[in-house]
Amino acid sequence: MEKSGIIKIAVIGAESTGKSELCVALAKHYNTVWAPEYAREYFNDSDIYNYTIEDLIIIAEKQIALENEVVKKAKRFLFCDTTLITLKVWSELEFKKTPKYINDNLSKIKYDHYFITDNDMPWQQDELRQNKFSRDMILELNKNEVKELNASFSIISGMNKERLKNAVKVIDELF
Repeated sequence: MEKSGIIKIAVIGAESTGKSELCVALAKHYNTVWAPEYAREYFNDSDIYNYTIEDLIIIAEKQIALENEVVKKAKRFLFCDTTLITLKVWSELEFKKTPKYINDNLSKIKYDHYFITDNDMPWQQDELRQNKFSRDMILELNKNEVKELNASFSIISGMNKERLKNAVKVIDELF
């Protein structure tokens, strides 16, 4: 059950573009909470190199449940580190199809605004990043998906504090 009156802002984009860092910084700035990307937790215990489309459905279900739980603690804003858009893009690239569950829920879960992180941050290796696909291509796929939903979005660029400042400016102007 979604807490009414909370403004939900989704943060999506290619790998290693500062989505989690931006969510943490925005939550701190606005004295609220953020919903982390469940896939990171999932792949701490599962093999990221041998996953199936069924794994993506489990991740989608858990991501939705996580957001529904975290929103109860939110104050005015909830920042969501990823959405089903990320899973749809991932599924299309890896499996050339999207699970019905993800497609069915993609337009049901509403966000008041999307931040799509620009690729101006340098890619950084970690144990869960594969860097299999062009970040520019993924940026375009994310933009296309948000446009398909007819949703409000901004491209957020800049390094570190500049990126936070740019995001805060958009939020303060919109809300």
